[in-house]
Amino acid sequence: MDKELNHWAARFEPLLDQSVIKQRAQVTVPPLVNLTSMPIDLACKRLEIALQTIFHPTTQCLATLHKLVGIAHAHCVVTYPNVKQFLSGVYAQQSPLPDFFPPICLTGLGGVGKSKLIEAFRRIQLPDQEIVVDTEHSSFPLIGSWAATIQARSSPKDVLKVLAGVDDSPADLIERCRKLGYRDGVPFIFADEFQFATGTNSANTRVTQMLFSLGYIGIPFLFAANYSLLYRLQKRPEEEQQRLLSSYIVLSPDSWNSSDWVDTLKAQCIVAPDFIKLDPDLDAKEFHAYSAGRKRAMAKLILIAFRNEYANGGIVDRRAIRIAYESIDYERFKDQAEILAAQAIQNRQQNNRKDLWCPIPTELTKTQEFLESSRNSRQDNVAKAELEATLTLNERRNVQVISHSNSNIKESSGKVVSINNKKLLTADDLKQNMNLYRDNI
Repeated sequence: MDKELNHWAARFEPLLDQSVIKQRAQVTVPPLVNLTSMPIDLACKRLEIALQTIFHPTTQCLATLHKLVGIAHAHCVVTYPNVKQFLSGVYAQQSPLPDFFPPICLTGLGGVGKSKLIEAFRRIQLPDQEIVVDTEHSSFPLIGSWAATIQARSSPKDVLKVLAGVDDSPADLIERCRKLGYRDGVPFIFADEFQFATGTNSANTRVTQMLFSLGYIGIPFLFAANYSLLYRLQKRPEEEQQRLLSSYIVLSPDSWNSSDWVDTLKAQCIVAPDFIKLDPDLDAKEFHAYSAGRKRAMAKLILIAFRNEYANGGIVDRRAIRIAYESIDYERFKDQAEILAAQAIQNRQQNNRKDLWCPIPTELTKTQEFLESSRNSRQDNVAKAELEATLTLNERRNVQVISHSNSNIKESSGKVVSINNKKLLTADDLKQNMNLYRDNI
């Protein structure tokens, strides 16, 4: 092998350029057509799969992927400095990998894109390959990354068995994973869905043991966790927390006025442009309030709206999204969005919803932008609700008609109207308006 060439590190060098990451990470789908000619459940399933498949790499996603690439690249440069040391490590009785790699915790709200980010990292790498290091050895594997599969009742041994490909004692499985990981050039281990293995004290202990077991392999290791899992891990002894919770990456929803949020909406719209007739540039703020900026929630809104409108042509417009937001099918997402907005205003956890409140200090970047945009959106809703609560039913209907009319109306000369002709509000009007006010804040 040429002295200057490091096969293990070279595969990551193009990815040190974020533009290359963006190109490889982005996923689009062919536009869906003729959806309303299909049975409704098939049409909805096609749309659901398309919305789940697309991936638009935002600024935050690219920065995170770039950071992970840097970690993998550094690991390969240090671990495999030359062929001689590589072969020495392959034949050594014990793997030369570090004794322990402190895991990186990727956290954020449910539906913000943690699993999608892990998929994106695995996608931007080159396919698994084989390399020839000299004339005296057969080729060696060069593996992209390992994925640790976590099931509801998984034990540390279960996870290690999958990676090692054999059944043995936990200690021997760890050592086998270390030797295989070193020989095959594995640069990263990813573990997702850890929250499904928790819920009881014994389960929390099992998750902790799994994290330690994967860390002892000595390869860069990232696990995805919702906020609720972090609260449980923070109850572990201090010495465990220092080893398991020393490195965080927090994914936050993009703010409503960011180009990333608008571009995310556009990426969802072009999945089915004949049916999704939304204006991301004009309505980004409203849709952000409905979804709290979560991609999964926005996709759910679109899907509900399409199902509701299927019989009428399946057109998903602003009106259809508003109806979907008030539907029973969206109730759980709506409750979460309203709690997140309330938390942004009051800067404290609401309703003991640990799954919606980040338990760790965060930098005043994306998280602060999201909180600030939620706070501003909430204040706008309060002002609007206060105004509408003073109107009669007929006046509210007129406002609704005007708000849905074409905004391109030619200006005309002003007309003076008496302000004393307003119909007095009845007790029923006041009660109905108060309910309207409370619903809108």
